[in-house]
Amino acid sequence: MKTNLFLPVASITLLSLGGGCSTNEGQAPDRGATGGGSSSGGVGVSAGAGGDQGSGGAGETGGAQSSDGGSLASGGGPVGSGGSAAGGGTAIQLVDSWDLGWNLGNSLDAPEGETEWGNPQVNAELLQAVAQAGFDVVRIPVTWSLHTGPAPDFIIDAAWLARVAEVVGYVHQANMTAIINVHHDGADGLEGVEWLTLNDAEGNITDSNNQAVEARFVKIWTQIAAHFSDFDDRLLFESMNEIHDGYDAPDPLYYPIINHLNQVFVDLVRASGGNNAHRYLVVPGYNTHIDYTVAGFEKPADPTPDHLILSVHFYDPYTFTIEGSTTTWGAASPGTDDWGQEDYVVGQFDKLKTTFVDAGLPMIMGEYGTSNLDGYEDYRRYYMEYVTKVAADRGIVPVYWDNGGTNSGGDNFGLFSRSDNSVAFPVILEAMVRAATSNYALADIALPSP
Repeated sequence: MKTNLFLPVASITLLSLGGGCSTNEGQAPDRGATGGGSSSGGVGVSAGAGGDQGSGGAGETGGAQSSDGGSLASGGGPVGSGGSAAGGGTAIQLVDSWDLGWNLGNSLDAPEGETEWGNPQVNAELLQAVAQAGFDVVRIPVTWSLHTGPAPDFIIDAAWLARVAEVVGYVHQANMTAIINVHHDGADGLEGVEWLTLNDAEGNITDSNNQAVEARFVKIWTQIAAHFSDFDDRLLFESMNEIHDGYDAPDPLYYPIINHLNQVFVDLVRASGGNNAHRYLVVPGYNTHIDYTVAGFEKPADPTPDHLILSVHFYDPYTFTIEGSTTTWGAASPGTDDWGQEDYVVGQFDKLKTTFVDAGLPMIMGEYGTSNLDGYEDYRRYYMEYVTKVAADRGIVPVYWDNGGTNSGGDNFGLFSRSDNSVAFPVILEAMVRAATSNYALADIALPSP
């Protein structure tokens, strides 16, 4: 570990902003057992009303191709052993080179260990199957807290770092790009796991809590950045996951905290040596929520231009996508929700295109998806095709949340059977790939069969 990489912990200046509250009951579907369930520059911030969105071995060099045909990675050696990356290409070119992404959910993000939430140990064959199915990028959620030592150093277990690197290697061997992050360490309410919080133990926003969080954030990301510094630019870092305090409209004081941590992350990675000087980095807004990102996100200043990517998540309407308490979707469908239908989807992604994509900040939809409900598979197909198409048409790369669950009911987001690495729902997968890669209109999407 490079001890000269530690950055000073700066206090966050809290602003006196007015509060606001509106009901939002969405939740992130990425925990529980599988099968059952100061920044500046860049993009302007425009006001947005709180909506109803739920948050919801070494690889070989060579890398993905940019949209102009140039390699996004170069160098002669294996990743982690001297292979270099030129960083030749912008984040826009990188995102444009992807059609579809996939999350390795409920594996390395399971706090106690990768098999503790019901999935088998990840193997290279699974990632080969993901690549063959048409995915270009794999987001690998990672939870670090139970694999670290005590304060003040929070030393990450060497075996855990090696295992994360091994899984990244599986992705690279399958000729895909990998993203690693800090996942359930923040905002999930998991006792003994969550530390990346906006409030202290009494529920208050305080300078002392902000400083403690930042100190640990710096320690963790310093170690991650050092360990992966020689990996080429087919490995991206994502600062954090869905950092939030409940699902109501946030206290506006939370926005500068998230923005500050994103800036700390960018500054730390850029100063950490190796290929991190030009590594592509992913940053979220508050809770990865579309409306709150539009309202409060500020693009971090980055000494390496055009190497940042913004991420949001989308699980609306959560009663259909996460809970499975609503079984149909679409304005013409019986028994559907009275919100979150086709016009809402278009409106939400139009906001993102206008506010960020058109301003030159590339985007991914870092999580989205629907649960499997026996007897209602065609509604799942319709939703997945529609949302994928809306995002892709606006230049936002959809990254599906797969938690391995393939039973019927809420929180079953699996597309692949991890017992044998087969595609569990080929009709859903085909619809997603079609939407991400084919040129047709939303009106051409077949309505679901009752």
